[in-house]
Amino acid sequence: MLLIEEGREPSLRGIQANSEVEAARAAVDEARANRDAAFARLTAAAMLVQPVTAIEPRLLNRSPDASFQAMGNPLTVQIAEAELEAANKSVSVERLRARPAVSASLGVRRFQEYDTEAFTFGINVSLPLFDRNKGAISAARAEERAAAARLTTAKLQTQANRSAAQARLDASITRIRAADKGVASAEEAYQLARAGFDAGRISQLELRSIRSALISARNTAVNARLARVRAEVELAGLDGRAPF
Repeated sequence: MLLIEEGREPSLRGIQANSEVEAARAAVDEARANRDAAFARLTAAAMLVQPVTAIEPRLLNRSPDASFQAMGNPLTVQIAEAELEAANKSVSVERLRARPAVSASLGVRRFQEYDTEAFTFGINVSLPLFDRNKGAISAARAEERAAAARLTTAKLQTQANRSAAQARLDASITRIRAADKGVASAEEAYQLARAGFDAGRISQLELRSIRSALISARNTAVNARLARVRAEVELAGLDGRAPF
């Protein structure tokens, strides 16, 4: 504004600068609102009494540990395994129903005429001559095959999802390296441009353009780190472990 008042920059530059300032303030307000909403969701998800106001250490700067391995199968695979186990037991139960059923009975009978008692013993044998429970066995076997197919599908889907999540994690790490280099270059360019502006060698418009490039590079670096966190959370869920 001082340059505009001195006549070294046109008044249009001041209008543009005020517009950029208001846009930056709006972006800050939006970021704060998103932060507060995220803290509220975290408080509700963790069922905490006190609201969360900060997260330490900062997850954006944490790198996943490559030594972590999968701790167990995901929930979908565990459910499919339980369904297959239940189907196997159902087949065994239906096969048992097709076998002869033998039952024995033991009791005591009293004869009042002779004032004496006698033990009674009986055996009952059920022979399934006409009904071998084939229909129920076939149905149980069909459900067993379907459960095995669902388990295979769940394992393949989980493996595909894990490979995709690992690829996204690796890609995000590569993007972070490139973004950090871009930030370093943009910061160096801005420092040189600021020195040139103070010396009167470059205009305010050029300085603003270089500063915008620096802001864009920093936003790219933040987004790359956010993508890495999301990829690590997704991969940890597929591995059955806590992220980081």
